[in-house]
Amino acid sequence: IDLDEMIALATNDVSGNALLDELNRRMMHGRMSAQMKSTILPAVTSIASNNPTLRARTAIYLVATSSQYQVQR
Repeated sequence: IDLDEMIALATNDVSGNALLDELNRRMMHGRMSAQMKSTILPAVTSIASNNPTLRARTAIYLVATSSQYQVQR
């Protein structure tokens, strides 16, 4: 799995919003709830911004293992 695009988003936007917005578009078809985003965002931003790979991997993992994603599939 090529994570380069997600890592680039995590690198360029330390707020984490661009990364989650793109994961919402790609994985959730734009249906990520505000509550889900507000739960995942602090987990992603708690990771040091100088480690964008871990930020991207964590965000993908949290979206993929969420109950909302499991229903969307």
